[in-house]
Amino acid sequence: MKYALIYKYSLTKIILLIITITSQLSAQYKNAYWAEYGNNPVLIQQRNNGSSQTLKFVAFKDGMLVAELAGGVGEVSLPVSESMTKNLRLDNSAMPEIKRMTESQNYIGALSLLRPKAYPLIKFHQVPNSFRQLHQPIQELINILIDAGEYEEAEDVLSRITLDKVDLKYSESAIRLMNAYLLGGKIDAGAKMAKTLPVQGTYASNISSIVEAADTLRASGEYQAVIPLYREIEKVVPQASKDNVRMWLAYCLVLADRLDEANPIIDSLKEPASKDRLFSLYKLLQGSREHSNGNYNQALDVLTRGFVRAQTSYDWVPEMLYLIGDCYARATDTVAARNVWTEIAILYPESPWAGRAESSLAELPIPKQSTDQ
Repeated sequence: MKYALIYKYSLTKIILLIITITSQLSAQYKNAYWAEYGNNPVLIQQRNNGSSQTLKFVAFKDGMLVAELAGGVGEVSLPVSESMTKNLRLDNSAMPEIKRMTESQNYIGALSLLRPKAYPLIKFHQVPNSFRQLHQPIQELINILIDAGEYEEAEDVLSRITLDKVDLKYSESAIRLMNAYLLGGKIDAGAKMAKTLPVQGTYASNISSIVEAADTLRASGEYQAVIPLYREIEKVVPQASKDNVRMWLAYCLVLADRLDEANPIIDSLKEPASKDRLFSLYKLLQGSREHSNGNYNQALDVLTRGFVRAQTSYDWVPEMLYLIGDCYARATDTVAARNVWTEIAILYPESPWAGRAESSLAELPIPKQSTDQ
């Protein structure tokens, strides 16, 4: 009886595990178009000394194009170089029609023509960018998918591209998708895309886009999601920008209630000179820590000292003003809190902090009307 119970218990655990794994797999996006077209061969014409031949390319391995010999009797590998790609020709006769459909926003029609054409090319994406006839359909596919709102399919295509081995145009498409996710409120998906972007060497130009994405996430209150991004950014930004990034990393750690991680960073930072642009950001960081610890009077003092040294154009001023207003509200100085939060709504209407300020204003008690005649 004892062994039967153990067996039954173990069997139940196995069944639950299988159900869990199955549900996780089913939740993942499955690209039916890749399954249908991705492994199809590609016919490419090769010109050589005035003659030409059409080869059936089936794979790209170890920097070589792999072609299937006539009759399927074997394969031949051709080394790829810039000069070699100049002699290759791909039939892109459908591209003008695809472009016309895209311009008229007929994305369904454009994709119906483009998918069978572009998907088989993806496996060759590391061929030099000089072979534009190959790269153009792939890049068009990604961009049209984004325009059409087919974000999951676009993400799947980009996941099959080795971004640090190809032209920056692919990174630009990934940035477009990242921003589309963030704009649509899909924070986790946007953060995931940001982490796929290469940043070393010639890809250093991607850093500014990742920083902008991180700032968007932070301003939206997505502190947990943005912390890994700031950690990655810290590794790659120029030395002159590291303190700025470390301040924002520590700031997000504070607001994510991860003070044990934030404190060593804050304590390691040297306070900038009062004339330095980062002085007010440093005070925002210190003030946010005091605010998080419930020391609202101390937070108000620190934040105010930072604010008087800030310029209204600094990105973090709306955040600083919001915390100052909150300190006043917690001190029951609702008049001061109302004035500060109203300033945010007036001066920074496009900032996410304006929305927070308006919500907080709505929670304040209604001012009493004066009875003086």
